[in-house]
Amino acid sequence: MKKINIYEAALCCPTGVCGPSVNPELIRLTAQAKVINQSADVRVLRRNLAQNPNAFVREQRVADLIAAQGISVLPVTIVDNVVVKQGAYPTTAEMEAYSGFDLRASV
Repeated sequence: MKKINIYEAALCCPTGVCGPSVNPELIRLTAQAKVINQSADVRVLRRNLAQNPNAFVREQRVADLIAAQGISVLPVTIVDNVVVKQGAYPTTAEMEAYSGFDLRASV
């Protein structure tokens, strides 16, 4: 199974609709992850620093990036154990490439 792991900065919720302002990137990513996760072949896992700090400790590459560059390196995206992006969420085109899904048609 292909795995897309996204390690995010501390958020009060993963959808981006809580707090004083809505983050459209988080809303888009949440919708795309929902579509992708309906598949048996690909899984999107989002790790939030506030809700799952141990995941950041267990993933040595993310811990090393934070130690070297600070928290601004987040979000970090790892696809099949390869760091593919840091400092920004994957675009729709990138999520399509990582997952093999046509997300423009389904989201």
